[in-house]
Amino acid sequence: MTASAKESVHPPAEDAQLREEGAGYSKRDEEFVRLLHAAGLACELDTKQLASIAAGIEESRVDSRRMDILELYYRGNDDASVASRRRGSDRFFMHNDYFSVNAHQLVASLASLNPEITAVSLQRIGTDDGPLVLRAGEHFSAVTDEDDEDAEKGTVAVRALVRALNALLAKAEVSERLIPLIPDESRELYVGVTEDGAMTLLQGGCTELSAVVALREFASW
Repeated sequence: MTASAKESVHPPAEDAQLREEGAGYSKRDEEFVRLLHAAGLACELDTKQLASIAAGIEESRVDSRRMDILELYYRGNDDASVASRRRGSDRFFMHNDYFSVNAHQLVASLASLNPEITAVSLQRIGTDDGPLVLRAGEHFSAVTDEDDEDAEKGTVAVRALVRALNALLAKAEVSERLIPLIPDESRELYVGVTEDGAMTLLQGGCTELSAVVALREFASW
């Protein structure tokens, strides 16, 4: 998934688990929430809220269902103050390909969730075609993603921006980093956790990167 860089610029499986009678959510949903809590995330998501959220979403594959649960939780029942508190606490960031947004807007959104690094900007070094970097004060971080072979010229992968931001968080000695959860067809999602929290999510099969070394490299631990 990519965004314009110009200024104007574990495999999914079907959720076949039976729902608890009257609960509205499945054992698999409940286990997902337990993993989130163990990783230090979604502390306000209890079984009552889970039942309310689950009642409003359709049956879908596991990855999409988890995306739906988190998207609705961090929306805060359309209460702006609740949504802001939850997103800020967990550094929750979701990108949806259906919405047009450029790379500079993405950087601004990411920076707002990570206040330890201020005045983050996306720049090119040298010429107009020079390498992209994220800059925060005197610190620079390269924006690269060798795995993104499908990126068109003039675009940058969202995960490349997140990876670069993690490097800036490391330089600022921030223990939480953004890690990718398993995406679906149009959405990718990142949450801020400590290394221990990231390993909890990885072991629970919630992370896009399933190798410990790859996840640590992405997060700059």
